[in-house]
Amino acid sequence: MNSLLKGAGAQPFHSSSSILLIDDEYEILPEYQEFFELAGFRTLTCADPVQGMAMVLEAPDIAVVITDLRMAHLDGISMIKGVRAALPEGRHVDFMILTGDASTQLGDDLADIPIFLKPADTDALVAAIRTVLVC
Repeated sequence: MNSLLKGAGAQPFHSSSSILLIDDEYEILPEYQEFFELAGFRTLTCADPVQGMAMVLEAPDIAVVITDLRMAHLDGISMIKGVRAALPEGRHVDFMILTGDASTQLGDDLADIPIFLKPADTDALVAAIRTVLVC
């Protein structure tokens, strides 16, 4: 069994909200999707940040977006800022960053976004998602 999936089903979490994982390393998406679903999250994935941005804006059940930073066509920071600017009034989406870039620093306008380094501490990532989904 893959190390990412170890322990994923320990405490299923049920919510009507979905999470969206955006990463242009498409080969990791099925593994993370399976992990998140075993943890009880309805999970969508997307390898294209432009398409992912459209998905968030079109699907009101997406409550959490986990994105890589360095991607082709649109970087994660620009995608986050674009989604935030385009969200209708009253709609809130939480963002998390999953990146391999240990030198990542966000500006003050993105200071509320947690950063997880690849390979992610999956327990911490699940705990962070659960925290924002119950608020």
